Amino acid sequence: MIEVVGLGCRKGQITLEGAEAIGKAKHVFVKTAKTDTFKYFEGREVVTMDDIYDSAEDFDDLDEKIVERLLSQKGKTVYCVNGSGYDDKSVALLSSRADIKVYPSVSRAVTAAGFSTGAVFLSAYDLISDRSFDFDGNLPLVVTDVDDKYMASEVKLRLIDLVGEEQEIYVSGKKTTVAEMDFGRKFDYATTVYCPPREYLKKNRYNFCDVVELLYRLRGENGCPWDRAQTHESIRANMIEEAYELVDAINNNDIDNMTEETGDVLLQAVFHCVIGEDTGEYGVRDVTTALCKKLIGRHEHVFGDVVANTAEEGLAAWDRAKGKEKHYTSFTDKMDKTSHSLPALTRAYKIQKTAAKAGMDFDGVKAAAEKLTEEIEEFLSATPEKREEEGGDVLFAAVNVLRLLKVEPEVALVAAVEKFCKRFSYVEAHCAKPMNECTAEELDELWRKAKNED
Repeated sequence: MIEVVGLGCRKGQITLEGAEAIGKAKHVFVKTAKTDTFKYFEGREVVTMDDIYDSAEDFDDLDEKIVERLLSQKGKTVYCVNGSGYDDKSVALLSSRADIKVYPSVSRAVTAAGFSTGAVFLSAYDLISDRSFDFDGNLPLVVTDVDDKYMASEVKLRLIDLVGEEQEIYVSGKKTTVAEMDFGRKFDYATTVYCPPREYLKKNRYNFCDVVELLYRLRGENGCPWDRAQTHESIRANMIEEAYELVDAINNNDIDNMTEETGDVLLQAVFHCVIGEDTGEYGVRDVTTALCKKLIGRHEHVFGDVVANTAEEGLAAWDRAKGKEKHYTSFTDKMDKTSHSLPALTRAYKIQKTAAKAGMDFDGVKAAAEKLTEEIEEFLSATPEKREEEGGDVLFAAVNVLRLLKVEPEVALVAAVEKFCKRFSYVEAHCAKPMNECTAEELDELWRKAKNED
């Protein structure tokens, strides 16, 4: 086992345990003598790694050569580094090659001094209370203040979500996994949990930043030829397809498929962001900035002085804020700016809602239903040249009835189509002969049986 001693940020921040480990070691290595912390070793016989700094090609090569030297030693070896002891990349590499024990400096001294240590330091209290916290797995995570078994259990749950239960970690210098971090251990105010950097392809859990990085790789010089060839126009149909597949999963209450299809929708969004960065149009940060600003601006009843105590009042506040943001000059202007790419039923629904807010609406469901009946009669008596127009009027009138009953027409029609297909399948499967040879009465009988199966 190789022992690692964190020297802190300046002379005097080494702990008594660290000093004791140095005193008992056969070999003492210090990463560099060119810092204030090296004053601690004045008059002592130690070896620095400064000669490797001079010969290394880059920082990765530096860390590799340092680790090779440490692993070549025989006898008790101590390696001293600046910072807490956990946050040095050479220590992370060493931990992947050998068992280590870390004697950290006081982590609070590191953060309070305002030094950039190359690691993410976070109190356990902040980790469990900040649900939005995430971190780049290329950097180590140091969690302090894990001061009792109850806090350790809470930290464990958060780490399972962030890095997975099989991730190797160190609890006060001793290697374990997230799943077992609170097994048979005592915790106090000095307990620190260290999660080392994670290789991209070996992660147990991935976050949004990982998705973006993956798209960068796929679109990069050595990435996928197909991904590199795509444009906004070439993949636009994919977004529609993936959105509908997600809706199908929601309709079927299929949680596993919802997880997958939500990811596919996210993929399309990030794909467009990365294409936008390549073309210089816009990027991921532009999109997330615009989104957050929009959400903040349209929730004046949350972030401003507008009062909304019900869902209906919240929606009304959203609509008012959206109107100001979009600079609608009239209800007609709002209709004109309603996306023409929407499915026709959905666009009709939104147009009718805008008209209703302008005061143009039916006096209840009954009046709307009467208008639907009128439109059906006109359609049935229409000349061939007028049937398409009158058929559109029937559909538009039907949407009005559904809207007044608070039914989304697109969702309702999708469900109706699925129901028809299911019943049709039953009928075909139970026909004693080919369907097109059955009488209407035979098909009706099977259809009634299919309805009873619903």
